[in-house]
Amino acid sequence: MEKHELIEKLRSNMSRDTWNNWLTTAQILELDNKKVVVGLGNLFIKEAVEKKFGSIIKETINNIVGKPVEVVFKEIPISKEQKNVVNGPIIKNRPLKLSEFNPEFTFDSFVTGNSNRIAYYSALEVCKNPGKYNPLFIYGDVGLGKTHLLHAIGNFLMENAPDLKVKYVTAEDFMNQMMDGIRASDMENFRERFRRNVDFLLIDDVQFLIGKNTVQSELFHTFNSLFNSRKQIVICSDRTPDELATFHPRLISRFEMGLITDIQAPDKATKYLIAKKMAQMISLQLTDDVAYYLAEHVDKNLRKLRGAIMNLLLQSQISGAPVNIESAKTIVNSMIRMNANKVRFQSPQVLETVKIDTVIDLVAAEFNINRKDIFSSSRKKEIALARQVLAYLFKTTMKLKTKDISEKLDKNHSTIIHSIKKIEHSLLMGNEVIKNKINNIKNKLEDEKGILTI
Repeated sequence: MEKHELIEKLRSNMSRDTWNNWLTTAQILELDNKKVVVGLGNLFIKEAVEKKFGSIIKETINNIVGKPVEVVFKEIPISKEQKNVVNGPIIKNRPLKLSEFNPEFTFDSFVTGNSNRIAYYSALEVCKNPGKYNPLFIYGDVGLGKTHLLHAIGNFLMENAPDLKVKYVTAEDFMNQMMDGIRASDMENFRERFRRNVDFLLIDDVQFLIGKNTVQSELFHTFNSLFNSRKQIVICSDRTPDELATFHPRLISRFEMGLITDIQAPDKATKYLIAKKMAQMISLQLTDDVAYYLAEHVDKNLRKLRGAIMNLLLQSQISGAPVNIESAKTIVNSMIRMNANKVRFQSPQVLETVKIDTVIDLVAAEFNINRKDIFSSSRKKEIALARQVLAYLFKTTMKLKTKDISEKLDKNHSTIIHSIKKIEHSLLMGNEVIKNKINNIKNKLEDEKGILTI
């Protein structure tokens, strides 16, 4: 059997929607008696297809060839020329600017590694197929490149599809513009800007809307309007949709109906390449040893890495001496001292630690157990319930992420999620005992003064 025959038979055995949505780039790269290698357009599509349809495709291929063979999925590397192609005709009109995009934040300047490759290809994919993967939800800690990708989407489309109307907005700015519309009794103009005059809506820091129910409601209707019109929506957050405390379930379900991908902290090898790229963009000669030193000693926040490199540039310009390992050590040590001072003088880290300790003590007191019981391996009913209530309060009152709760309670991620959902279910079913205990704890928290105000 030839490669083209196998791909045609595979196409005829898959549903039309599945093929058109996911497999139009599929190719048979290798075919022999023991192995079939299926190539797919990029890493994002390869990962998604393997996860969603891998077992079905393997079974179908085995049936087609009439015997069991190994089926492997591989990414088809794309050339630099292909990266800059948008499907369909492009009319090189003068772009209509709805937002300003940072010209430094492009796909070419985004350094990829294992920590961010899926997010990178997902962002590139929505540029080429607007409305097909909708919405795209990217989450990750601060300073890892989420905003860079949003601006890269904007810059890419301004260059390659200037007929599209692309709007970038932070969640805070969305709220402020909405408030302006309400004060001016002109919400129609606001909705015209965000619902009817947009092809791509890029929303940054959506977690800012936690606790702001009126704005969430407006965002929900804006989302529906754009989605139903097959307009592309891309959302960035510092947490998963499920961790957006107080967000209405109907809005969370909209976020979860598309593609969700994360950006993690880069490893040292990727940080080294990022440091080299940052230096190159400001015409700073950064030797390998300096780049490696920065990658190893500057923390995961890439904004701090950029800050260190900008300081090195300024120092070099003032002294007239090239950047070397000693000057890099001086800058990094200065940053370490600054961070130490922030922690020492009532920094958010210190305040959060005090608040967390207070919540733990109040939960232990409410359940009449010792603090150490909460962190023990005991499975006694009252202790287990206290842990579950503590996890619930950490999420809803402290606004902690589930991964952080997992670390603080030394329990695995799935256990924490189960604990929170169990308490939510108990409250939903009207469990007065748990409701009263939680209210007692919250009331005592509200009675705390000064830095313990939640």
